[in-house]
Amino acid sequence: MPYAVLLAVTIVTSATLVVLGVLAILAGALRPRPRGDTPLSLPESEAVFIFRDEVLIDCSDKARHLLDTLPADPDAARPDDALDRLLRYLAAHFPDISTDLAQLAGKGALTLVAEGDSGMTLSARFHKGLTRIHLSDTRAEGALVALDRLSFEALKSEVETLRKVARHVPALVWQTDRASKVVWANAGYIARLQSADPGVVLTWPLPALFERSRMQGPDRLALEVGGQTSWFSYARIALGARDMHIATPIDSAVQSEAARQETLQTLTRTFASLQIGLALFDAERRLQVFNPALVDMTGLEPLFLAARPSFEQVLYALREARMLPEPKDFNNWRREIIEMEKAAESGAYSQEWCLEGGRTFHVTGRPQPNGAIALFIEDVTTEAALSRSFRSEIETVHKVLDGLSDGIIAFSLAGQTLLANDAYTRLWQADPCTDLADEGLAQAIRLWSGQAEPTTFWARLAEFASAPSGGGATARLSATIVLRDGAMLGITARRLTGGTLMIVFQQVGLRAAQPGRVPAAELALQSELVQSPDLSRATGGAPALALLAPASSEERSRKTRSARHAGSRVRV
Repeated sequence: MPYAVLLAVTIVTSATLVVLGVLAILAGALRPRPRGDTPLSLPESEAVFIFRDEVLIDCSDKARHLLDTLPADPDAARPDDALDRLLRYLAAHFPDISTDLAQLAGKGALTLVAEGDSGMTLSARFHKGLTRIHLSDTRAEGALVALDRLSFEALKSEVETLRKVARHVPALVWQTDRASKVVWANAGYIARLQSADPGVVLTWPLPALFERSRMQGPDRLALEVGGQTSWFSYARIALGARDMHIATPIDSAVQSEAARQETLQTLTRTFASLQIGLALFDAERRLQVFNPALVDMTGLEPLFLAARPSFEQVLYALREARMLPEPKDFNNWRREIIEMEKAAESGAYSQEWCLEGGRTFHVTGRPQPNGAIALFIEDVTTEAALSRSFRSEIETVHKVLDGLSDGIIAFSLAGQTLLANDAYTRLWQADPCTDLADEGLAQAIRLWSGQAEPTTFWARLAEFASAPSGGGATARLSATIVLRDGAMLGITARRLTGGTLMIVFQQVGLRAAQPGRVPAAELALQSELVQSPDLSRATGGAPALALLAPASSEERSRKTRSARHAGSRVRV
């Protein structure tokens, strides 16, 4: 009996184990297999990156080494953004990498082949929010070679770029150790070293090019070679145990600065020697520049002007020093200051200031760049006094001419009327100097011939006026004419020095209608005048007009008229 029970238990146990084994086999066969492209561990011999969104959560050792060789973007929002650095590197081989990775979530997986002959391929797969990027080289035998090649290409590209920059940079760059020995230098430094000393032996460490050069401030070097000085902008950068030195040539900048300083000194000396006072105000109407002549002319204190007073303060100081025309009303004077400033801004201010004591200043305002204005003050006291003296002399001469009884008229070389006195105007009833339509000598000859008896004198006068003025003051033409009213006139045309033609009309008497009633003495005098028209000899030099009847009371009471001349047309 016990043996039968044991046998039964054994059979049941064996059957149960068989059933469980079959069930285990079936369960293993029906369970889904894990995806072979998503290994639990990353292969160390391949460049594999795993990102969650844009954050790197894991990568292989070779991938980390590749990221370390890629430079970071200083302008990036996150300086340690591995995805940005990787995309900048891959963009050189896969131009559309950003667009392709943006579509990876919808596609699930993609494979890209690099352009050119680099042989690089990229495999990417998206699974459960993770992005897996695998880089490989089809020309390499294994992933280890592909990874080393990627790192090597990145390093090689960066080194070549730095070498080209150091070779072609327009500056001298060198490194020194703690003992101040040159342990590295670029091509520019070596070329300058050879040009400074052609016989130098290039051995390491290199000779110090700027060992004997002088420092001009903390950031400027001067190198003298062969009597010529070269200037450099200098900078020093500490790099651990070494120092990096950078010297940039600035010869043109130094020459421009020296030329500017020389020009400024020349202008300063010129302004200092000017006899015209200069005051330059900036856009804020503060005095910036003034010369010594301004101080001498106005008497203002140099310390006051050096304190950069405003435009209005300077004018107030001039008013206190009695260097401004004294106004009748202070409010009007303030308004004139504002108008003066506006006129100076537009360049329309130009006035003469008549000051106490007889001094006269000519003040001019001129606009300058950037809204500045400049005032020029010139002492014209001497010129004004001389002008007044000339004006007084001219007026005196005009009064003398108007006081003469003989009619006088003068013409220029071109035949234009220059002046005519009062006697001429009364004689011919015409004033050519006030006639804007006056035609000069031609019109005057027509006027004279129209009121006189026919004679050939007018043709000879026109020929005399058009003849060259080589005869000087001795060239003249004289004659006696008879007017239609019976008056007899003596005419003398004379060419003055400078070519001016002066014509004098002198009354010599009346033509006798009945010879029996005219006294014999008067007839003899008239006959002599006709035969000898030189009027200056009549009666031993006495005016011929004295032989005529005395002037009427109406003529004596007529007011004396100022002499008229061509310039009066402009002054009227």
